[in-house]
Amino acid sequence: MTAPALISVVVPLLDDAEHLPDQLEALAAQDYAGRWEVIVADNGSRDGGVAVAERGVAALPDGRVIHAGEPRSAGHARNAGAADARGDFLAFCDADDVVRDDWLTEMAAAAADGDIVAGAVDSERLNAPLPRSWHRRPPRELALESFRFLVHASGTNTGVWAETFHGLGGFDEDLRAGEDIEFSWRAQLAGHRLVVAERAVAHERLRTDVRALARQGFAYGQAGPGLYRRFVGGGMPRPRPGDLLRTCGRLVASAPLTPFSPRARGRWALDAALQAGRVAGSIRSGVVFL
Repeated sequence: MTAPALISVVVPLLDDAEHLPDQLEALAAQDYAGRWEVIVADNGSRDGGVAVAERGVAALPDGRVIHAGEPRSAGHARNAGAADARGDFLAFCDADDVVRDDWLTEMAAAAADGDIVAGAVDSERLNAPLPRSWHRRPPRELALESFRFLVHASGTNTGVWAETFHGLGGFDEDLRAGEDIEFSWRAQLAGHRLVVAERAVAHERLRTDVRALARQGFAYGQAGPGLYRRFVGGGMPRPRPGDLLRTCGRLVASAPLTPFSPRARGRWALDAALQAGRVAGSIRSGVVFL
């Protein structure tokens, strides 16, 4: 493949006026020498994010804000942005993260080697030690294991040729979590090549309070059984029996520490929420995935 003629950067937005300026400034600082445009796809923000976006995109190449409408999901917002895009290559990043200034340059370089580009995600730069400590391993490191199945591109840092994206029908808008995993797996099983670009870096922002962390963990846990039901025919395995025993053991052992240790409280909440999500997802999907 050749280098993209025009890269369309798509930023889904939902109630993140606080952090969006950081991402737009990071995009304005890109060192990419090729042609590119920016589409902020608002998914119904009520915090003034649209006004913030409209001011910010004025400094970006062919920057514009579109109204994605319903349903409220990252997948729908990304699809709406992709539908408005004019480029032959799509680059997705999130409103609350910050891409490195050579992000687009590295995305374009990797695009020549595959149909989908999984950019790198760094958890260090934007996060204090405590939120980082709630994750036993960096979230992206775990994500690349992808349930011991195929790797996937994180929605916070994904590149894909427009022809490939539209040919696959984009992200599944019915999924509230795991839509990036589902898209990546569906693409690979259809014969498309995914490449990992370690130099195309996005700095992610982790959840900073335990309740938000638990809500996110529950959503991620809930996605697992649905993914299993869709992809068991493609070779996705069930969780290992020992994984559930280890999680339960950690929850029992660490529960007495949670009133006294913020680190233990966050880890316990995440473990419990993920497992509760798997139970709820198993019931909803009619499969056992614990």
